[in-house]
Amino acid sequence: MKDGEKTDRITNMEELMSLQPNPNVNINGIGIYVYDGMYSLDALGPHQIFKSAGLKTMLIAKNPGTITASNGLVIHVDKSIDEIDTLDILLIPGGATGTALQTIDQDVLNWIQRIDENSVYTTSVCTGAWILGATGLLKGKNASTHWYRAKEMMEKYGAKYTGKRWTRDGKYWTSAGVTGAMDLSLAMVNHLFGKQYTQAVMLDIEYDPAPPVVGGTPGKSDQTIATLMRDMYDFFMIKFVRCPPGTPGACLFD
Repeated sequence: MKDGEKTDRITNMEELMSLQPNPNVNINGIGIYVYDGMYSLDALGPHQIFKSAGLKTMLIAKNPGTITASNGLVIHVDKSIDEIDTLDILLIPGGATGTALQTIDQDVLNWIQRIDENSVYTTSVCTGAWILGATGLLKGKNASTHWYRAKEMMEKYGAKYTGKRWTRDGKYWTSAGVTGAMDLSLAMVNHLFGKQYTQAVMLDIEYDPAPPVVGGTPGKSDQTIATLMRDMYDFFMIKFVRCPPGTPGACLFD
């Protein structure tokens, strides 16, 4: 039996509809921190999965109103960080330059640390691990993140990059890039409810990936393409990768 997998079998509709998460993360709920420049699927993929699982889920930003994702999608937020003091689960999405700037926003980092003091689980997806790492909470932890300069970035924050699709180290759950957020979210649903309920959620969203070609990680991709993609990211992000943590401007504007 896998870690956290529940053994009770669901045999009827009443049992399916009445099943509650264990531990109960619907007391204070799940908060997904959103910000300008994030990758929209990093937040909306988990949001859909958690909502399909019947979990109390909200979007939280630094300020009230809306945020604009990296693809131009405008998202209305439910709450601001000033309104939320306690969460059962915090999830931090990733992005690129917008994410780098979050790593030097001390108000945001302080809020994450406060939430973490009482959270059941603190999580990140994709390069959201950069933000979580900047709080110091990943120091000494195993972690997953987006493949781009992943080992360098996790070492920068004192964490060990696992290269896994998702990683759990104690109360900290982290995932690989973008679509890895959905696998992490399903892993958490499995931990909270068990296999059968997770299968029900997967059926609800018909989660059955079948990409047309093999790829998605540097090791599975044509090596020329992998190099070109890394070089493309380097053009925008290498200054940040090499930038000491906490540096004003995150070295992006030197």
